[in-house]
Amino acid sequence: MTITYVKLGWVKAKIIEQHKGFTDDALNRMRQTGKIIEGVHWKKVRGVVVYNYEKLDEYFDNDGIAA
Repeated sequence: MTITYVKLGWVKAKIIEQHKGFTDDALNRMRQTGKIIEGVHWKKVRGVVVYNYEKLDEYFDNDGIAA
């Protein structure tokens, strides 16, 4: 049996909160303090901040050490 995973890519904070438990405020603090990297973990698209689900997953799996 093969298990396939769907890559979510760039998603809004609401998706991160639903699946990872990090609130919009927590993500904002991570951005403002430079813990997550613009262009890697997050970016702005037409004025809306979106997060790369897989890159944040890697970041959280590495105990918050940005790659």
